[in-house]
Amino acid sequence: MIRSLTSQEIKWRLLLILHLVGLVGLSFSPSRPFFAQLSFFNLFITAALIFHEVWLSSRHPWRVLIWLFSLGMAVEILGVQTGFPFGEYSYGTVLGPRLAGVSVIIGLNWFYLVVSSVALLRWLGVVNIWLTVVMASLILTAVDFLIEPVAINLYYWQWEAVSVPLSNYIAWFVVSLPLVYLYQRFTPHPPVLFPAKVLLLQVVFFSVLQFFL
Repeated sequence: MIRSLTSQEIKWRLLLILHLVGLVGLSFSPSRPFFAQLSFFNLFITAALIFHEVWLSSRHPWRVLIWLFSLGMAVEILGVQTGFPFGEYSYGTVLGPRLAGVSVIIGLNWFYLVVSSVALLRWLGVVNIWLTVVMASLILTAVDFLIEPVAINLYYWQWEAVSVPLSNYIAWFVVSLPLVYLYQRFTPHPPVLFPAKVLLLQVVFFSVLQFFL
């Protein structure tokens, strides 16, 4: 008898296929520009699938999404317009529509990275809210450190300085603290397995890309 797949299994297999196809397409110069343009859709689908998990486990799923999206976008707009707190940088057109110079998909990126980092810690057995705030913020900062070289090479964004400034990583940690706290307040019992696996998938995806860019 063939077992029917659960919704989590379907979502997980879909993301595996999308990331595998994206990894192959981005790894070779001729196909790289085309697949870089598809990054917006990959990020959107990933965020949508994680939002479905939040929908199933939170009493205020839309509040979670709106707050994390809005605060993430607000600090990014501040950064692009003033250079504070991250440093001088600008977004390209690769990641789709922009609002005040910031790719709108970045707001969703903040949302799903916050959810996924908390999920990973829950998976590892960390339940204290304050310890989670600090550790999840460190995870978010480490993920940004991993993403930066790939994002720059794919023209997601560009820095005015030759290298990524230290202020960027300090700001990522500081900005992540209230976002992680708010998420936990809105979602006392956050989804665990699927978002945690997505974060690990992202780490593998960008780690492998480092060798081809």
